[in-house]
Amino acid sequence: MGLFVILPLILAVYGAVNYYVGLRGWQWLTALTAGAVPCPLYWTLFWLLALSFPLARLTADQLPLLVSDWLVRISSYWMAFFVCALLVLPLFDLLRLMARWSGLLPAGLVAGPKLARLSGLVVCALVVGLFLYGTWRARTPVVTEYDLTIPKQAPGYRELNVVLVSDTHLGAIIGNRRIRQLVETVNRLQPDLVLLAGDIVDDSFRPFVAYDMPAELSRLRAPLGVYSVLGNHDAGSENLAEFRAQMERAGIRLLVDEWVKVDDSFYVVGRSDGSWRRYSGRKEIPLTQILAGVDPSLPILLMDHKPDRLEEAVASGVDLQVSGHTHRGQIFPGNLITRRIFEVDAGYLQKGKTHFIVSVGYGTWGPPIRIGNRPEVVRIHITFSG
Repeated sequence: MGLFVILPLILAVYGAVNYYVGLRGWQWLTALTAGAVPCPLYWTLFWLLALSFPLARLTADQLPLLVSDWLVRISSYWMAFFVCALLVLPLFDLLRLMARWSGLLPAGLVAGPKLARLSGLVVCALVVGLFLYGTWRARTPVVTEYDLTIPKQAPGYRELNVVLVSDTHLGAIIGNRRIRQLVETVNRLQPDLVLLAGDIVDDSFRPFVAYDMPAELSRLRAPLGVYSVLGNHDAGSENLAEFRAQMERAGIRLLVDEWVKVDDSFYVVGRSDGSWRRYSGRKEIPLTQILAGVDPSLPILLMDHKPDRLEEAVASGVDLQVSGHTHRGQIFPGNLITRRIFEVDAGYLQKGKTHFIVSVGYGTWGPPIRIGNRPEVVRIHITFSG
């Protein structure tokens, strides 16, 4: 019932915002071409592009793979231009209104065709510049490093080199070429252990299998193993057996509300995202129940895709929780929203004896751009001092 109420509201807002961007584009195009472009042609093409994004997400598994992939690519890059326009246009409109109200510019210039042409060119230049900048940022990951101490003994280990990757969103946009870049970066860090904190695939599971992405991921090297957990975008994981099988092909152990004892020295725990449980029909399992049988005297490393259950991790004696999900908003000012939603939306936090590290992620969802942050691979150097 909630979906029937919320979905029309979301579509109404989406339509209204698109109309605003489309109207400004039409006004500029009319001024620039003296009305040479037919109005029906412009709006038909505009709404086809505007509706391509929800259409691509709704039909990803129904259309032929090649058609679906191209639709996802076109719609995603359209969304990138749309978001960039939405960042520029309101500010530009505000400046124009201030100029009109203040009388700083002659009334004829403020409202005339000359300003329409000039402002359109400036807006276009800014939108294209933002798009290119955001695309570059999204494709140039950085390595973020943390050093922390866990006051427990891990028999046989004084130190541990852990690499965390989250939110790869593998699919039509983030494909094998980007996976190879990721694998090279991770292997260069010579990890003892690799943790993949969810959202491995980008909604549709088909490209992951069809383009043999597990084969590329299988090149990850970590002597103590590569472990993963389910995120909210890991579609296809309703068929959990198939998802596990594909991850095993990649040499990755998928942990679904379960734990594994690594080399009799420490635990890696995987807690499934709450969103995944809702669409798979599984009930949420308390962390204390997941940890049944764990020796609390040994270090406990927890993967939980979404950083929204911190108190439970503290109360359960978890030593380190790694998460992703937030992308830190991905595009400014989205970070202002994630900062209000999550106690820690990116970076490091310590609560009690529990360390929390949240990655901004490696891939992108929706518009394949980042403005305000860069994708990252996280290296965590752990010292055991018990």
